[in-house]
Amino acid sequence: MKLRARIDGFLNRLNRHREPIVKKKVFVFEHHAIVRQAIVDKLNRQRDLSVCGEAEDVVFALTAIGAAMPDLVLADIQLKASDGIELIRELRRLYPLVPVVAMTMFEFIRYEQGAFAAGAIGFVVKQEGLEKITEGIRHALDQSKRRATHEK
Repeated sequence: MKLRARIDGFLNRLNRHREPIVKKKVFVFEHHAIVRQAIVDKLNRQRDLSVCGEAEDVVFALTAIGAAMPDLVLADIQLKASDGIELIRELRRLYPLVPVVAMTMFEFIRYEQGAFAAGAIGFVVKQEGLEKITEGIRHALDQSKRRATHEK
């Protein structure tokens, strides 16, 4: 009898650790293909994150985000043909419940205030590496979850 109880207890603890993790969906907007691919690869290797879409073009991104229904958008704000800060404003207008993390390579001081003013919930610098980008995404998702819980 004691052995059976111990086995049942062990199996219960084991099964608790096997509960499936719901992966948060991230849409990646980055105009440099090689950088975008590195970010996508890194995120798809995470236990709690997955990429639900990616884009290099603003018009395509705005449409694809609506179809993908991400939990978060990671958006490059230094763009060739358009303004990344305006992109964040448009994302917030079209998808107000989807948090945006702004991302840049250089001159982050110049862009950080503008990104937050436009509605970004987080800000990451590509130079700091893929691990920092991943941490920034998780932090923003956690912040967004807390805000949603607090607003209820």
